[in-house]
Amino acid sequence: MSDTMNNVELSEVLGDFGRLIGRVEETGERIGVTDGGEPAGVLLPGAELAELEHFAQRVHGGPRPRPRTVRERPAWPEQQGPYVRYAHTGGVRMTFTRDRVTVAELLSVDELEWLENNARTGRQGYMDPQQAAAFEEFLARQPPVGDGMAWIARGWREQDPFTVLEFLKGPSPEEVALAYGADAQDITDGLLLHQVRERDARDGTDDLFRVLAFGEAGEWTWLGYHDFDNAFSRRLDPPPRQQITLTATMAKAIYDFRYSVDGVYQNPFPLEDSADTRRDMYELIWYTPGETPFAPNAPLSFLNPHIRRAEEHTDWTDGIALFFAGLERAFGLSLPRDAITSGHVRCARPARR
Repeated sequence: MSDTMNNVELSEVLGDFGRLIGRVEETGERIGVTDGGEPAGVLLPGAELAELEHFAQRVHGGPRPRPRTVRERPAWPEQQGPYVRYAHTGGVRMTFTRDRVTVAELLSVDELEWLENNARTGRQGYMDPQQAAAFEEFLARQPPVGDGMAWIARGWREQDPFTVLEFLKGPSPEEVALAYGADAQDITDGLLLHQVRERDARDGTDDLFRVLAFGEAGEWTWLGYHDFDNAFSRRLDPPPRQQITLTATMAKAIYDFRYSVDGVYQNPFPLEDSADTRRDMYELIWYTPGETPFAPNAPLSFLNPHIRRAEEHTDWTDGIALFFAGLERAFGLSLPRDAITSGHVRCARPARR
């Protein structure tokens, strides 16, 4: 809140906010409200509140603050001058309308601070459509991060060394492994994939197909596993900010790609099929090199320039490898090639039940 913002005492205007709302509507400026001389809330113009709410919803910033005190509120909307006042449950929040249009809203200091912090974070990633298109084109020209991930496409297609590849942004590798139901002692001991492989060869076991390999590359936690018997829960609460899942089912020739943001699946669909049909997964066999994989209005259309650049500037020829090359550029994905190949990556077995 601005230090120079005008302040009024709540008791002076509680019976009639009309004049105060008129000033907010006319000037478009905030007005602070005090209660016993202490900051209690802020009257915001409706347009400013709409902007804050729009950007704040883009991020998870913890639960919205609850009111510190519960005030008695009128049972019905109240006419105050040309405005109608709607009091919300508890706290100080009120909405003021004129001719059924929201003009202003009174928020508590805590709620406004929460809203502004979240909106600030959400606004940082905003670009208008022209800026976003230019930025995506720039990113599409960039080389992959580290080893990239296209190198694993052929083996993954044959379910080697993993059936499922996941990339999650937000939680640490250890947090994800524990949430998925991995053995805590294996995580503490720093069990490595090659140790499981060597034990299988020595003892005739098949634990290699029942472990969760995990690590960190750039801003992402990566996971690799088979999970043939649903040994891992594959659920996080709250969901990660972003999650990419690639699953290979060689026996059925099904290879699918899923992308979620804050737990919301982005429903990609291909141009080759009906552009109006939304599906519960995107099969990589739908992708044909040389053709734009996603319709312009699809949620994942921003991947198109990255995949086309991979076609133009890499030596990959297999469709799945090219798709992976597009993903690694679009999202900054990478898998440690030498470490995975040699088995010097951390892993854990399912927790004993």
